[in-house]
Parts: sequence; structure tokens; C-alpha cells
Amino acid sequence: MSKRVRIAVTIVGLAFVGFGISRVDLHEVASSIRTIDPLFGVLAVLVMLGAKVGCKVVRSQILLVDACRRIDREPPTWGVTARLLAASHAAGQLAWGPLGFTVRTIALRDDGMPLASVARVHVAERFAEAFGIAAIALVALAMSPHAILSSWFGRIMLVGLAAIPLALAVSSRLRAKLRDSGPALARATAWAFASSVADICVLLLAARGIHVPIDVPTAILAFLAINGACALPVTPAQLGVQESAIVVALATASIATPQALAVALAYRAAHVVPLALVGLPALIATWARRSPTARA
Repeated sequence: MSKRVRIAVTIVGLAFVGFGISRVDLHEVASSIRTIDPLFGVLAVLVMLGAKVGCKVVRSQILLVDACRRIDREPPTWGVTARLLAASHAAGQLAWGPLGFTVRTIALRDDGMPLASVARVHVAERFAEAFGIAAIALVALAMSPHAILSSWFGRIMLVGLAAIPLALAVSSRLRAKLRDSGPALARATAWAFASSVADICVLLLAARGIHVPIDVPTAILAFLAINGACALPVTPAQLGVQESAIVVALATASIATPQALAVALAYRAAHVVPLALVGLPALIATWARRSPTARA
């Protein structure tokens, strides 16, 4: 996507977000947020940082070890992987989504890892994430098929996920890459699935914290909506896009827009707060570790 197209998409996206906000009773949203239970807010932050990001660290380390084994070099340590992932999430969540990949790519390249191997890890991570999300959708269908299939939004999400096996069926190149990754990708997918479960828990805790009752199938639908809507970067940190996806998904459970938006903002805060406290220092440390020549 060219820079001009990206800017145009961002402007249009922000315009839609602004239009949507103008039609919401913000006083009611603020009232819901003011009633937040701090205990559930803290739990949401801990689950996000410890479980969601923690599982992603394990996923990434598995794939980094596999990629480094192929080129006969030592993989990054667990501490380095954790720092780079925290820095990556901070860059993506607090600024612009693709910056997260850029941060990790530059850091791994500066550490001597070939760009081809770094790209291999990124692609494998996307596969693992997609398979993990697809597994979440299958769990939702098994738990409550009516809640998913009765919603037009849920049906759209399932159609989108169906593109994964379809792409594998028609692309021999993709199948070859998956076979080549083998057990490492399978283990990474299991950890990606665990990270997705943790993310759903963060959403449930955020909703519980502001006293908006949502059941697990609705939370899963909102999770699928977030991942579908945020697949392509539209606005900085997907601001407004993520919230709109949650509002639309919660509307299927007859949750009023102000309360749904309050849930979305609480969910956003559960990500921003720990990333500001942990991710930003990791991002600064990652930059500081670069040599003066590399920074230039």
C-alpha cells in the first residue's frame, strides 16, 4: 500500500469513526466508565500482560528457535524475545500497527539474523495466529452455534475464516511452507490459541468491570470481530476501528451502544496501560541497544 493510499484510507477511517462517535451519548459512556470496578480492571491488565503477551512470547520463541536452527545460529534468549515482543506491541498499539513488525525486524537484523529468516518467522506467526483464531471460531460453534449463526456478523466472520482452508487447498506453495515448518508451527499454533483465549478473558473482565454482562459466545464473537476488522491497518493503533468492531458484535446481544463502547474503551485501556508501563521502556531499551551506526 503506497503512502498516499495509506493516508487516504486513514483519513476516511477517522472520518467514519468521528461520525460514529457523534451519534453516541458520550455522557452515558462516561457514566459507565466511572463505575468500573478497579479489581476487574487490574485483573484484565494482568491477564493481558501475563497470559496474552506471555503466550505470544512462547509462540515467537518456538518459531525463532526453528528459524535459527535452519541457519545454524543461536536463537535470541527468552529475555530478548520478551523485550522485543513488548516493544513491538507498544509500537503497534500506541502508534501504528505495522511499526510492531518493523521494530522486531530491525532489532533481529541488527543482531545478525538474516532478513529472510526474520520474514520466515513473521509469516509463520501469522499462520499460527490464523489457525488459533480459526480454532476459537470452531469452539464457539460447538458451544453455541445459534449465537454465532443467527448473527449476520457472525456469519461474515465464519466466511472470512473459511478462506484459510480454501487458500491452503488451492495453493501448493502455502502447503509446502506449512509442511516445512512442521512441529514448530503446530506448537506455535497451540500457544497462539492460548493467547487468543487470554484475549477473550481480557474482554470478559473488562465488561465485568463496568457491570455489562456478556456471555462467552458473545465475547468470542467480539474477539473474532476485532481480529477481522483490524486485519488491515486503517487508523493509528486501529483507534475507532477496534471499538466499532466490539460495538457491532455486542449489539448482537442487545447491548446498547453506550455500554458497548464503554466495554470497548475498557478493553483498550487494559492493553494501553501495561504497554505504556512495560512496552514503552522495552521499546526505548531496544532502540538504545542499537549501535550509533545502525541508528544513523
